[in-house]
Amino acid sequence: MDAPKPALETPDTPQPPHPLILPKNSPTRSMQDSIRDAARNPSAGGRSGAVIGPMPRSSGTPGGGAGGSQGPAGSYGNGYDILTPTEGVDFSDYMTRVVAAVRRNWSAVMPESAMLGDRGRVVLQFRIMKNGTVPNGEPVRLSGSGKEPLDRAAVSAIRSSNPFEPLPPAFSGPFIELRFYFLYNLPIEAAYQ
Repeated sequence: MDAPKPALETPDTPQPPHPLILPKNSPTRSMQDSIRDAARNPSAGGRSGAVIGPMPRSSGTPGGGAGGSQGPAGSYGNGYDILTPTEGVDFSDYMTRVVAAVRRNWSAVMPESAMLGDRGRVVLQFRIMKNGTVPNGEPVRLSGSGKEPLDRAAVSAIRSSNPFEPLPPAFSGPFIELRFYFLYNLPIEAAYQ
């Protein structure tokens, strides 16, 4: 005769019908994870801390102008203006590297307040000399955000990028003058307001 099989033991504490699953936006999730996700997927409703774009706006005339290979006049998606006449020299590759250096250094000093949603716009103007250096006392703040940490981070991004690469050899001028727009949690359109 077969002995009956023992029943499975049940734990002393009752088990919930479903395991507890915390939502993605729970308070236990770190702020840094949320910021990283928002930066990776801006269409998910999050915002990145700040924006400075990679494409030039002007080809040597203050306030913009026909850009040849420099990009369409008056468009944004750039983050800077070249204020010096470029003598027909294509600065697009050079400026891509300048913007990359500034972005990298800006990210390193990004204030926590910006990552938490603080808004502001900072406009800086400076020169890059033929050898790639930025003169002492520059950049000059043309427009501040009214929030010292945001302003200081933008200035620091330029200063810590100094020296840049030397200017392209085809350019005969002693320097190029640039205006950079730093946007903290603002739409792109806010750059030229």
